[in-house]
Amino acid sequence: MKNILVPIGISPEVSNCLQYAIDLAEHFGSTLYIVDAYPSGIPTTSIANVKGILKEKTFNRLKEVIHQVDRKGFDIQYVAQNGDLVSAVRSLDRKVHLDMIVVTPQNNDISDEVFLGKVAGSLIKRTEVPVMVAPIGARFNPPKRMLWAFKKGQVQNPKTLGPLHVLQKKFKLEIHGLLVKTPGHRPKDLDMDAAVGATLVTEPTVTSNATTYQAVLEHFHSHEPDLLTVFRRERGFFEKLWETNVVYKREFYCSVPLLVLKHRSQYR
Repeated sequence: MKNILVPIGISPEVSNCLQYAIDLAEHFGSTLYIVDAYPSGIPTTSIANVKGILKEKTFNRLKEVIHQVDRKGFDIQYVAQNGDLVSAVRSLDRKVHLDMIVVTPQNNDISDEVFLGKVAGSLIKRTEVPVMVAPIGARFNPPKRMLWAFKKGQVQNPKTLGPLHVLQKKFKLEIHGLLVKTPGHRPKDLDMDAAVGATLVTEPTVTSNATTYQAVLEHFHSHEPDLLTVFRRERGFFEKLWETNVVYKREFYCSVPLLVLKHRSQYR
């Protein structure tokens, strides 16, 4: 867990999110980055130094966020880049290989319609970096019991499970599997490869539900996890992300930290 990123975006909770990331990074000695982007579509008729002014304002905003947290001695790297936030994150990932992005949901209030806003949703959908969604206002506590929900017992590359293994080793994390049979599942989906099987402390619970989320709702309290983990797949847990960049609470809601794993096109 060498490099952890917190995107600034427009969330008023960004200082809490950064503190969560600092508390997480403290256990691994990670390098912390915060990143923000400033507009690239500046007319040629604009004054010559307008980009410089925007960049300076962005840097000042990043510094302001850092001053609101307990840095715990961390030398936080801040990056202000021309363009959109997702492009800035992708660019930084190519340079340093990010191990995790930490974001907050749109709102913790169950009555609010949106769970994941556009910033968090876009970073889950459009980057290859694993994402930790930290409940708003939460401080990081070492997880002890994870519920890992999945529809297929195989992974394209065992390195996809890297974040699980890192957390498991550091915190002696118990990982319990929830293998969900949804409509249209194939018998071979229930077969677990060696990488998945070796990660779990016991045989997974196998359940039949219309969606993975429904399975999580059904089994959440019996497992009492303090961390929920899912895969990002186009026809998986966050299927709606491929229609829009937000996730509504009628589609998904989580009261504990959520780790979203992704398959990378390249691993280091």
